Amino acid sequence: MTEAGLEKVYTEMKRVRIELKSIERTLESLAESLIPQEKASPEEMKELESLRREAECGDCIPLEEVLKKHGVKKCA
Repeated sequence: MTEAGLEKVYTEMKRVRIELKSIERTLESLAESLIPQEKASPEEMKELESLRREAECGDCIPLEEVLKKHGVKKCA
């Protein structure tokens, strides 16, 4: 490949990278506007941290216990 050909390839790659960055920024902006953000209370954060630690250790509890704790009736 000639030097002129390599220069064209480099220029095109640079243009594609710039366009890709623009698309990424647009998608991030869309995601921020479309996906609702929830604020977790300190109690919820504590519970989430506890659940994360349990998952990392491989701990588990029966589904029935979770449903009972959260007042959910088990489906038939």
